[in-house]
Amino acid sequence: MSLLKKWSSHPHFPLSTLLTRRNWAVGALGLVLIVFLLAPWSLYDKLWGIAFAICPQRPSHSLFFGGVQMPIEAREGGIFAGFALGVAYLFAIGRGKSGELPSTKLLAPLVGFIALMGLDGLNAVAYDFYLSTPYTPNLPMRLGTGLLAGLGVAGILWPVFNQTMWCLVPPAPSFSKLSEVGTAVFLLILFWLAGLSGWSFLLYPISIIAIAGQVILLTTLMTTLAAALFRLDGRAETVMDLIPLLFLGLALTAVMFGITAAVRFTIFGPGPLPSLR
Repeated sequence: MSLLKKWSSHPHFPLSTLLTRRNWAVGALGLVLIVFLLAPWSLYDKLWGIAFAICPQRPSHSLFFGGVQMPIEAREGGIFAGFALGVAYLFAIGRGKSGELPSTKLLAPLVGFIALMGLDGLNAVAYDFYLSTPYTPNLPMRLGTGLLAGLGVAGILWPVFNQTMWCLVPPAPSFSKLSEVGTAVFLLILFWLAGLSGWSFLLYPISIIAIAGQVILLTTLMTTLAAALFRLDGRAETVMDLIPLLFLGLALTAVMFGITAAVRFTIFGPGPLPSLR
């Protein structure tokens, strides 16, 4: 029985209501994209505005390409780019709908990647407060540990998202072999080298991947939480069935961005946040 038929027989989800919600959500998503593309600001300003909500955007913590600051800091950009590239890699190897966590021997390095980024962050905080640290924080470490953490989050969060959304989930883990994790890490190394190159023509490709990853990661998280909260989990059979919930997750992400950006703008103004050191 198709998802539409099952929902059409449910008293709270008649078929006409579902179709209306889905069509409305598709139209709304299309409208959001059109507004973003046609907004009068430059692409750089749009990317800066999206990152503004959750990133301090301090020059000392950011990559530069041809003398132009990347709109998102190195660590945050690494996390979100690592997530986006990790999810893209899962689709490339046919695990885009995987609904199981990796085995313990593969889960350990993914969790380790996240822990490594946390340790680098703690080292940076200690340095900012003039405490003794093992090493001086630097952009290569910020970007590298961020990328690895993003991959770790992708390997863990994406199967949770799939398990929550889909009514039928293939019995396959996100990563099933160490070589798959190794290949994903190799792709991140290429991105890391590109990010540290400073070549001006890479400003927009690197920035778009990172900030798109920001939206994708937070929308994935918000969609998963909304589905669980409103008991709408396990109902999607096709991508189109996901559209209403994805739009809800995107809307919640936009609300969060709006609130945090408004608070930051009110307190600190439109520029980067001040560095402690």
